[in-house]
Amino acid sequence: MNMCKVYGYSCLALLGMLGIAFVHAAPLPELRFADVIETPTSMPGHRSRNTATDTVMLHVVESLVAFREDLRVGPMLADSWKVSADGKTYRFKLRPGVTFHNGSALTAADVVWSYRRMVDPKSEFACRNMYDGTKGAKVLGVEAPTADSVVFRLERPNALFLEQLASVQCPFAVLHPGSVDAQGNWVKPVGTGPYQFSEWKRGQYLLLTPYRGYLPRSEPPSGLAGAKVAAVDVRFLLIPDAAAQKAALMSGQIDMINASDDNLPPKDPRWNVLVEQGLDNMVLLMQSRAAPLADQRFRRAIASAIDMPALVSAATNGRSTYNPSLVPTLSRYYSAHHQAGYKQNLEETKKLLAEAGYRGETLIIKTNRRDNEWYRLAIATQSMLKKAGIKADIEVLDKATQLSNFREGKFQLMVFGYSARIDPAIMYADVLGEKANSQWSSSLAEKTLAGIEGVADTGKRQAAFEQLHHWMIDDVPLLKLYDNDGLIVVNNSIHGYKTWPLRKPRFFNVTKN
Repeated sequence: MNMCKVYGYSCLALLGMLGIAFVHAAPLPELRFADVIETPTSMPGHRSRNTATDTVMLHVVESLVAFREDLRVGPMLADSWKVSADGKTYRFKLRPGVTFHNGSALTAADVVWSYRRMVDPKSEFACRNMYDGTKGAKVLGVEAPTADSVVFRLERPNALFLEQLASVQCPFAVLHPGSVDAQGNWVKPVGTGPYQFSEWKRGQYLLLTPYRGYLPRSEPPSGLAGAKVAAVDVRFLLIPDAAAQKAALMSGQIDMINASDDNLPPKDPRWNVLVEQGLDNMVLLMQSRAAPLADQRFRRAIASAIDMPALVSAATNGRSTYNPSLVPTLSRYYSAHHQAGYKQNLEETKKLLAEAGYRGETLIIKTNRRDNEWYRLAIATQSMLKKAGIKADIEVLDKATQLSNFREGKFQLMVFGYSARIDPAIMYADVLGEKANSQWSSSLAEKTLAGIEGVADTGKRQAAFEQLHHWMIDDVPLLKLYDNDGLIVVNNSIHGYKTWPLRKPRFFNVTKN
């Protein structure tokens, strides 16, 4: 390991304080984390990526910047940056001493290579639209004027460009060209993170091991920013069955699981249950492009038929509360305006159904049973609609089929969850539009959202989000229900593990005895 300083201590001294006698030849403790799905790819941001991919990659690759605990952007591979007066040029100064997992020193040329490969259609990067102006900044070019500086030139200002670079789902991962073969085909990630991609047995496990040459930053750890020290090997084990995960944890074969109310182990001093508040949006989607849901009055009838607080309480066993806004309560932009939502009013429902010409057609609510919370929401929604005179059946799909139906817009009603978006503008951008999987068609809302693209002023952005919320409540393209939380069960041999709003497990700065 390189000798370096981490908030006042050498890396080796820090490891000693963490309880690890770090000797190169000595085997490290292994932290075993169980997941119900495995990553389908080893490429960060690939079109087939999923949440498992994101969790693995945040340990292996890094960007120029990273999210802190409060979800503001801090330095990572870049020590500093300057933005031009017109907001269209970003100049990053690279941190010295950084090396890739193959030992090569990081240079600005590697950053340029990483960007060009990422936006090449042949790379199959899922989020090229975040860099071509479709859903994010339009990058005109990336240059390396010196070996330690990189310049991004944008067509127009974009207030979320740094957040875009730091994305967990679609990260701008700075990679070594050795990540691909001579023909340009993907091999494996050769990144700069504290962990390196070590061993992968598809359908069984993926092993990450510490990169001994990693140079932690000097700032205290915060989110994905600051000092990161890898003190354990990390094995991601695929255990699709929740009951099997629970049994493995209780027997000591597994150290950590993401849990739900359905597979929580009993209280025991051998483990702790952590509640992780997050930014995920749980929603009831309504396909407004086909009758009867194309009629705004019918959508309002559904909204007034549901007792939202009771629905949320039933689905989450009382842990979450109703939030009608796509702006999460943990967001700095959340205000009293976002509390304006829907109240159950069965007389209003009856009136609206008559005005919309409802003749007793049966609606289909699509959901899945892998996420039991989603299924409980569907059951409770069906019951409330029935009491209000609206017929509804439930169609249970496997998760992959449900996601496919969502992307193609093949549903009437669907219980669905949007993973965390760092800024409300990103969430509204995903919901707005004319594509099959966009839920809300509103030229006024789209114009308002476009109007704050280059606006960094938080007051102006908050005012826009408040206006968007009120318009969405009026138009009823979907019903936002609550900000989803999570339960994590951790064996008490694990020390230093912390939850955070992005709800992505982080295993650096964690030890095991």
